[in-house]
Formats: sequence, structure tokens, C-alpha cells
Amino acid sequence: MYRPEPIERHAAEPVDRSVPARQAAARLRDGGVLMVTDHYSTGAEILAQLASIDRPPPDHAGYQARQEFQRRHRLAALRLLAPIKNHRLALVDARPIGFLEELYPEVSDFVLPFLVVQELHGAWIRYQQGTHLAVLGHRVHPFFGTYVPTRTSHLELFGTWMSQYKGAKSQAVDVGTGCGVLALMLAKAGFERVLATDSNPNAIESVKRQLERLPATPSIDLAHGDLLCETGSPADLIVFNPPWIYGQVEDLLDQALYFEEGLFERFFQQAANHLKSDGRVVIVFSNVNQLVQPHVPHPILAEIERGRFSLVQKLQRKVKPTPGKGGVRRRTKEKVEVWELAKVHSD
Repeated sequence: MYRPEPIERHAAEPVDRSVPARQAAARLRDGGVLMVTDHYSTGAEILAQLASIDRPPPDHAGYQARQEFQRRHRLAALRLLAPIKNHRLALVDARPIGFLEELYPEVSDFVLPFLVVQELHGAWIRYQQGTHLAVLGHRVHPFFGTYVPTRTSHLELFGTWMSQYKGAKSQAVDVGTGCGVLALMLAKAGFERVLATDSNPNAIESVKRQLERLPATPSIDLAHGDLLCETGSPADLIVFNPPWIYGQVEDLLDQALYFEEGLFERFFQQAANHLKSDGRVVIVFSNVNQLVQPHVPHPILAEIERGRFSLVQKLQRKVKPTPGKGGVRRRTKEKVEVWELAKVHSD
């Protein structure tokens, strides 16, 4: 499974409460590598100070400038390290993180970036407590490194589309299943068999464990691989909730956030080969990339212009504004979308 690489050799300078947090943060920003040696709160304060001195560019600077800042800032944060001893974070006031033992069974003492430790801790809490999704009526418990939606307007819109679907329900495919929400929705809607695929092995493990938690196991098969995984059985319905923003994929987790050149072309080629003649392709999408990168060609419209698929219908729904600082809701022009496509048959 995917895991952050353990660090077994380093030349980090020790840092504790005797060093002012702002001074330590400046060292990170300037390229220094530090190791927290006393309290968990020491590391948390240093990263908080790093965020305060490493100011992001203004919104009008453009999407690319903001993305470059985020990459640079993360690299600086990753230069703060934390020690692991016997699969536990060796810092005062640190809480247990079960993933340390599960992901690193062959090594008990090593080092991880403090930011990664924070991410592992947050993922462990989410995995234990679960996240309730109203579209399912129960909680999902995402394994580490698995995408889980933080908002559900796109899932609700897919549920609206699903409620009016009148086609066959023999076989459906959920491409890039993540924590399995759409696959579970398809099973709940009455599909006899659902295939959930993902290129992320942690996602497959996550859905496997999720199915084991349910009182009645739905008919969901799992496959690890690229997009449709070259499945042999033709599908009545192929569902894809792809990344919504064009960008650079630097690691496995980025695949849930950014789409690169060629992703949609590969998907539509595979979908054309694995869809029944009267089947449907449904893409859960957003207009957010048009808002932030209007120069990037729309990947779904480009496919429709290519002529292999035609648009049956498109549903849209405005995204609810999210609360900003002080509880004030930020206005947004974003809309979630459901695109229903059918094969174009030559005469």
C-alpha cells in the first residue's frame, strides 16, 4: 500500500521549546532541516509560525502562482522532522497513531516529517470515527491515503440523476472509486453487480474494509489498476468522478485532485470499449477549472466534439458558499455537474 517513505538517515538540527518557534520557522523557510525533540506542541507551533511568515500570494496573482506557493511552502514544512520509536511518536503529549504500526510493520524506529505525522493522525481519527454521508445514510471509514469528499453537493446531484435513471441495472462500473461512495450509491440503487476500480491501492483496501463493516455486504467487486482496468464484461453504466482541476500530479494522492494531459482521452477510449451499445457514461464534474484556468480545453466537450459520445443531458447545481473567516460565507460561481453521455453509433 501507499505510505510516506520512512527516513532512516538525516542530518537534522535538534529543536525544542528553548528555540523560539518563529526563529525555527525561518530556518525551515531558508532551507534548514530540524528535528523536534521534546513536545508535539513544539512542532505544531513551528508549523503555525511558518504559515504566518510564509505569506501566500494574493488571489489576483493567478492560479499558477498560488499553486507554486503551496508546493514551496509544503517543501519547507516537510523539513521539520519527528522521531518514531516503537511505532509511536516519541514526543511528549503525542497521541497514538495506529497507522504507524500498520503501514511500517518491518521497522519500528524511524523518522517522518512532522507535517506527515499530523496528516497520519488526522487520517487515523477519520478512520476510527468515520464520516457520515447523508447520501448513503451511514458512515464511511476511509483508510489512510484515500480520498473522502469534504462536501456532498456533487454526490447529491448524482443521486438526483440516479433517481431518474431508467436503464438496465445488470452491471455498473465506478471508476476511481476513492472511499467507495458512488459504488455504494450504485449498489443501493439496485445494480446487480458493481465494479469499483482505483489506481490507488489504499482506496481498494479502504473500500474492502468498508464493505466488511456493513451488516449486509453489497455486490461490489474491487479492481486495482488504471481507470476501467480493462474489464471484460460490458457495462450498462460507467460512472467517473474525476479530478476537477488541471494540474501536475506529483504523487499518488494528487491523482484525486488534478488531471493531467491524456487522462480523459484514456478514460473515454476505455469506456467506448467497455460500454454496452445502449449504455450510459456519467461524469460527475464541476466548472471550477473553467473559473480558475479558462484557457484549458474542457475535457468533456472535447470528447463530444471528437464524435464517439453524444450528450444526453447535463445537470447543474450551484455550490453552497463555504464559511470563511469570521463565519462570513464566501460567494462562489462554482457549480457541480453531472454529464450523461451515450455512444454515437455509425450508420
